[in-house]
Amino acid sequence: MNLLFVFTDQQNRNALSCMDNPNVDTPHLDQLAERGVLFRRCYSNDPVCGPFRGSLLTGQYTSRCGVTDNGVPLPTGVPTFADAFNEAGYNTSWVGKWHLGGKGNEPITEEKRGGFKNFIGYQCYNGFNDQVCFYDEEDQEHLFHQHRTEVTTNLAIDRLEGLAKSAKPFMQIISYQAPHYPEQPAPEYAERYKDRQIIRRANSQDIDPYTPTFSPPSPRPFEKDPDYQRYGNNLDEYIRLYNAMCTQIDANIGRLLETLERVGVADDTMIFFTSDHGDMQGSHGLKNKCLPHEESAGIPFIAYVPGLPGGRVSDALVSGIDMMPTCLDLAGLPPVASVDGKSFAPLMRGETERTCETIFSERDQWCMIVKGPWKLAAERQDDGLAPTWMTHLENDPYEMNNRVEDLSVATLRKELLSELASWDKDIRDSSYPP
Repeated sequence: MNLLFVFTDQQNRNALSCMDNPNVDTPHLDQLAERGVLFRRCYSNDPVCGPFRGSLLTGQYTSRCGVTDNGVPLPTGVPTFADAFNEAGYNTSWVGKWHLGGKGNEPITEEKRGGFKNFIGYQCYNGFNDQVCFYDEEDQEHLFHQHRTEVTTNLAIDRLEGLAKSAKPFMQIISYQAPHYPEQPAPEYAERYKDRQIIRRANSQDIDPYTPTFSPPSPRPFEKDPDYQRYGNNLDEYIRLYNAMCTQIDANIGRLLETLERVGVADDTMIFFTSDHGDMQGSHGLKNKCLPHEESAGIPFIAYVPGLPGGRVSDALVSGIDMMPTCLDLAGLPPVASVDGKSFAPLMRGETERTCETIFSERDQWCMIVKGPWKLAAERQDDGLAPTWMTHLENDPYEMNNRVEDLSVATLRKELLSELASWDKDIRDSSYPP
């Protein structure tokens, strides 16, 4: 069984039309969800770009694997997603944004590639129309004069065509930069959303959604930045352009699916689609990511495996660290002992509707547990964890009622905090390097 694993950057869990979002159109991903399983409660274990990649590729929490910030390399001596498939005789391939061990437009040298044998990508460059550079296995630069999303797909299709000719199975990961700011969809996709009415989330507040970039540096003062001129102090326009980028990604997913059919491997290729973290978009008066709120830590997730029960919607808890063990399990390969994640292949096979009881997520100064319908987030302090946020996600999906000081749930809060503190101590006591 081949694996095509696709993930985007900063795509909100709700930025799919199959998640009942009237603001965005994603027909190809909707169709994939109809064939597979749409997971409505998937989380990033560290909602920021590089650390998510570290946890995805090691199957470990970021405090354990040490990838706690953007640009930090993968740990040495820890088996990776690619290592496990290499050992099983797969051709492994990466296309797109890497953001591990460097920043900006620069080659990703072999020792930083996490074991991927076929590789063409870049560290991180927050622009979609200029300086679209990719670096191959020989560290050679390839400069393209086309939208970054289209180039990523073109390169992925080229690699897929080559992989399909081999007698070996393949594992290919495609990492898109979009819809991460700056919001720069191709003109034809921006035109589709021109003047479209935006229906805001119930917890939305009006904010300035503009965020400057550092690679490349945004013009100063920001008023001179064409991106600021497009959507500075205009949240609805930001959301329109963001959704246009999601629709552009969706169209490129359609191109990838067509390629699998054309090269004759569609019936033997499982497909995973997710993102590294979400985007607040004014919810709770906040923007971007790095937060425990659902709009930041929640991520979209669709999984399709030929021959397994499809057309399902699941509210089971899953997270980024579960992806690697699940893919290995579904491919019939042995597990990797060092992973923190748990395979949800039994759910994919229709054997159960349950996965893990809890998920955990973290960022520098906070950590979070989700257990059943409850979420508890706490600030990391020198003398332990201080609870800051507690919500009941079934009764309060927009998290508008923080019950952290509610005496009626004091016993439950104490139990969740104890479980969270035990987890936090475990991963930080065994963090990399030892």
